[in-house]
Amino acid sequence: MTVKHPWSSLLLCSFCLLASATSATAQAAPEEPLSPEQGAAPEQPTPEPALSPEQGAAPEQALAPANAAAPAQEQEIEAASADAPPEPALSEGAPAAAPSDPEQGSEARPPEKKIQIPVDIGDRHSITYTSLLAPRINPLGLEERLWIGYQYRLYDKSKALLKGSNIGVFFRPVVSPAIALVGATLQIQPAAVFRLRATYSYVAYFSTFQYMQSFQSPYDDFSETNLDILADEGKNYVSTGHQIELEALVQARYKGLALRSTTTVHYNSLNLRGDDDLFYAIRIDALVPNKGWVLYNDTDLLWIHDFENARNSSLMTGARATTVMPFYPDRVYEPGDVIDNPNGPQFRLGPEIGYIFYDRPDKHPRFNRPTLLVLPQWNIKHRWRTGRDVSAGLPTIVMAFVFTGQLWGKN
Repeated sequence: MTVKHPWSSLLLCSFCLLASATSATAQAAPEEPLSPEQGAAPEQPTPEPALSPEQGAAPEQALAPANAAAPAQEQEIEAASADAPPEPALSEGAPAAAPSDPEQGSEARPPEKKIQIPVDIGDRHSITYTSLLAPRINPLGLEERLWIGYQYRLYDKSKALLKGSNIGVFFRPVVSPAIALVGATLQIQPAAVFRLRATYSYVAYFSTFQYMQSFQSPYDDFSETNLDILADEGKNYVSTGHQIELEALVQARYKGLALRSTTTVHYNSLNLRGDDDLFYAIRIDALVPNKGWVLYNDTDLLWIHDFENARNSSLMTGARATTVMPFYPDRVYEPGDVIDNPNGPQFRLGPEIGYIFYDRPDKHPRFNRPTLLVLPQWNIKHRWRTGRDVSAGLPTIVMAFVFTGQLWGKN
C-alpha cells in the first residue's frame, strides 16, 4: 500500500507505542486508585528494632504489670506523696532509654514505695480538752472544771514510758455556785509517769452559800455551824483576788495495779475585809492564810480491770487518801496565840470506785473516755468533822464525771 502522507504514518506509530506502555502499567499496579474524597493513604511507619536488655530498655512483657497498675496501688502512691514519683534509676553502665513518641503516649512508671507512718504516734500538734463535773457532800459543793488548749508532742516514740509526753498550754475555767476561777495552765509532761503544771487564776467569790468568810487567827471557829451563823448575820461578802497553783503528778502501772499521786500547792492573794489574814477555802475545806501557801495531796491505789470488748471499757477499784496542810506564817497569829498549827494536817481516807464506759479515740475522738467516779472518804483528822461539829461517821462524798476529747490533730 502506498502512503500518500508520511507524517500520518509517523503519528499512527506513536499512538500504538503509547497504548502498549499504558497496558503494561495497568498490569504492574492492579490496585484501584483512591478517590479525591478518600485522600492519599498514609505512609506506614517503619517498625524500630527492639533494644536488647543490655541496652537498658525492659521488654514489653516486663512493662505490662506497671502499665496496668491497680486502683489500690495508685491510692498507695497518692497517700505516700502528692508529687509525681521520680524516674526509675537505670542500672550502672546502661545507656538512657530514648524518649517515647508523644503520639504513642508516655511509658508507665513503677509506683514509689509507700512511706510507712506509725499510726499510734499521731500528730505533733493537737487541741484537746478535759471536763470534770463534781458534786460533793460534807461540805456541800458543786464544781465544773475545764481544761482546753494546745498540746505539742515531745517524742516520736511508741514506748509506753514516753507515750503521751507533751508540752501544753490550756485555758482553765472553774465554775461553781459560790466561786469562779478563770486562768491559764502551762503543762510539761516529759514522760508518762510524771507531769508538772503551773496555773494562774483570777478568783471571784460571789457572796453566795456562806462565802466569802474571813478570819483573824488560825484558832478562830470555821466549823460548819459557825459558818451558817455568820452567814445569817451577813458576814459573808464578795471578794476577788489571785491564785497560783503548782502541781506535780507521779503515776505508774504494773499490769492491773496502778499508783497515782497528785501534789498541789496554792498561793492565794485575795482582798479580805479589815485586818483579816485568813479565809475559809471551800474547795479544799480548810482555813488557809492569805498571801500564804497551802498543800493538797491526793494519792490513789487502784486495781484496774480492762474488759476485752470493742469499747475498751475498764473498772477501777481501790482507795484514796487526801491530805491538806496549810502553812501559817507568824503574822497571822493574834497576840496571845500559841505559834502552832491547830488545823493541820487534815487527813481523810476511803474507797474509790470508777468505771470507764469506753476508750475509743479512733471512733470518738471528740468525746472519749467518759468516766464515772465515786469517792466516799471518812475524816480521820479534822478539827471540826471528827465529832466536834460534824459526826465522824458522816463521810465526805465526792462524785465526778470526767471525759476528754481532741478537737484538732491526730490521736
